Amino acid sequence: MQLHIGLDGSRLAETQYTGTEHYTYHLFCALFRIAPHHRYTIYAHGRPSKALATGTADVNWRVMPFPRFWTQLRLSWEFLTQPHPDVLFIPAHTAPLISPRHTVITIHDLAFLHIPSEYSLGERLEQRWALWQATRKARRLIAVSEATGQDLIDQVRLPAERVKVVYHGVDLDTFRPPTIREQPTPVQRATQPYLYSIGRLERKKNTAQLIRAFRILKERHHLPHQLVLAGKPGRYGYDEISTLLAELPELIRNDILLLGYVSDQEHAAWLRFSESLVFPSLFEGFGMPVLEAMASGVPVVTSRTGSLAEVAGEAAVLVNPTQAASIAQGVLRLANDESLRNRCILRGRERAAQFTWERAARETINILEDVARGPDQP
Repeated sequence: MQLHIGLDGSRLAETQYTGTEHYTYHLFCALFRIAPHHRYTIYAHGRPSKALATGTADVNWRVMPFPRFWTQLRLSWEFLTQPHPDVLFIPAHTAPLISPRHTVITIHDLAFLHIPSEYSLGERLEQRWALWQATRKARRLIAVSEATGQDLIDQVRLPAERVKVVYHGVDLDTFRPPTIREQPTPVQRATQPYLYSIGRLERKKNTAQLIRAFRILKERHHLPHQLVLAGKPGRYGYDEISTLLAELPELIRNDILLLGYVSDQEHAAWLRFSESLVFPSLFEGFGMPVLEAMASGVPVVTSRTGSLAEVAGEAAVLVNPTQAASIAQGVLRLANDESLRNRCILRGRERAAQFTWERAARETINILEDVARGPDQP
């Protein structure tokens, strides 16, 4: 039976893709590959900044420019005045005020409940309202990790049967070990050996503790590596990071390279030639960089908390993200123990192979089909 599936594609119009944009893009492409028998309408405020691979699927765009609150107002107006799809899928939290009875929404994390200090009062209120709306509107909520799913059950008091866990996939064409003929760029070669980390430079990503750990590694252990930080400044905690960088001894500061925002291809290339990914984030709903590093054959140092430990499994060195000494010790273990390093690389590649976008799409389409054919009420 063919379904008409509505997709909120507003994230695809963004010019700089980060977590939720990548999730939306790769999941949509995989949906079209594995379920081309359904008919799709993508609702968005603009055309996508990256072309979607639609294959043989019947995919139509409904582009509806609107200055602000596009999801809450313009998308709501669409569903007030136009026929509804059989099921609507919203891949990133925010639900329209008016939506089809059969709606599925992905919740990526509840970080604002775990680390409220990293959000302004306005942001916390906005996120609480968006979560409340999502739980009211959605027949099913997709959580991207068991940790996020458990948060929805424990903190939001949702019945377990309304929450389904569907892991992210990883793009194995982009994130892979270097080929025999592939060489680092001149800038990368001049930086090697280097530790790599990606994410906004802010408190939530724990950038300051990573820099403190790097100082320990240089001053106490004389680690020859440089530190490469990819990501633009965040809104909370960047002043502390900037001050911390300015206070470093010149020799250590010169060994830290700030890349700013990087494209997918740039990120993959820097990751591919790194000695290790160091990702001691305070909180993540999933933790895509961990999976991308493992797929690239790069060993990982990451936080032992929440979804990061869940995604890493036994394929990474886990540390206490609140202690710079613990982060430094994790890096040292990989640098000094070749057996551990090789074991993490092997286990990491095996684990990454389990996370495919096709699997994510198949599990998502099963949920959409189930909701579309089920009763009208949650």
